Amino acid sequence: MTAATDRARPGDPVRSIAVGAIAEVKPHLTLREIAAELAADEVGVVLVDDPRGVIGLVSERDLVNVLAAGNDPEEVTAAEAMTTDLVWAAPGTSIREVGELMLEAGIRHVPVGDGREAIGVVSIRDVLAVMLGPAG
Repeated sequence: MTAATDRARPGDPVRSIAVGAIAEVKPHLTLREIAAELAADEVGVVLVDDPRGVIGLVSERDLVNVLAAGNDPEEVTAAEAMTTDLVWAAPGTSIREVGELMLEAGIRHVPVGDGREAIGVVSIRDVLAVMLGPAG
């Protein structure tokens, strides 16, 4: 649990727990390069951006699906593997509402921002830490 999630409450705005150090990659990067980025940053998702803004995301789940299908991670790019139907949260949305949104959509990561530019990313783990409260 981070200090931010330790202090946050379910009704607080999601921006209070959004991880601001966003891992972003370009659409042409291979999945091998993305896997290295995920490992180096110790994150479960990277946002894919181009001059228009965020156009998708690649999660650990996306990598597993590509590998399970027998594809070569040296050949598949972010643009080919990314999830493009993103569910965004506005910065002022409550943490509880974001958790409900994640459950309804069956997703584990939500970019926080305006639908084009992200100020952070929230994972289901971040939301769960707030919903369950401080360990003790």
